[in-house]
Amino acid sequence: MPGRFSQIGRHWSRIREILDGPPGADATPLEICAAALDDIERRVEPLGGGRRRLPYARITVRVSQPEADQAPLQAALAGLDGRLRKRIEELQCEVPSALQVEATCVRPRPAEWPEGQVFSVEYTRESGAAPALPAGRGRTSLCVRVVHGAATEESYRFDDAAVYIGRTVEAVDRAGRLRSNHVAFLETVDGVTETVGRAHACFRRNEESGEYRIFDEGSSNGTWVVRNGAAVAVPPRDPRGVRVESGDEIRIGRALIRLSIAAGDR
Repeated sequence: MPGRFSQIGRHWSRIREILDGPPGADATPLEICAAALDDIERRVEPLGGGRRRLPYARITVRVSQPEADQAPLQAALAGLDGRLRKRIEELQCEVPSALQVEATCVRPRPAEWPEGQVFSVEYTRESGAAPALPAGRGRTSLCVRVVHGAATEESYRFDDAAVYIGRTVEAVDRAGRLRSNHVAFLETVDGVTETVGRAHACFRRNEESGEYRIFDEGSSNGTWVVRNGAAVAVPPRDPRGVRVESGDEIRIGRALIRLSIAAGDR
């Protein structure tokens, strides 16, 4: 019975979409998430015999409402993965075992979006998953170049599965644990460097895919991934983090680093 009511709700959502059009700048976070879920559901493909499948390895939802309160928007996006998987289960739909769902706030609004657009959904099929990663699955290195701010080195290369970023080489995190920062900014007051927290952020590598994600560890001045002119905020202490690619720039407070991901040594 609950599944029946869920289907009725989705049908009503589609009727409203036809009558009212896509969500606009004044849409609530839940309305935007519902529209994104409807878009994803329309991508389900029939297999015959009543079977269906969602043929994607990665789904990326980007939302831009610069004037809206970001806290409820990020909270709604944080629950999008679970809501999507529940809906897929209700549809009795097959999904790739390694499906990744990424939902992020984008600021400023992407220049290529038409006027009034507040969200987009990007799809990567199974055969084209993680196209930005170099050859050598799982064997990747992270190269970091410091663009703005003063650090112990101008550029770094790491083969580690976890790479820590912060101010000073040795620091204490919020839990009181001593940590060593791989990308270590200096104790310099120049309007930029001092905005990097002592235990600011961390890159982690997926040992199967070789991709890296960045995690903000509760910094005071924030972390953003800048790609194609758009800045994606990394939610503090979010266990999912944000996937990064070669060419991305990362704002660490007011400091800036540039990334490249290279094939690791075999």
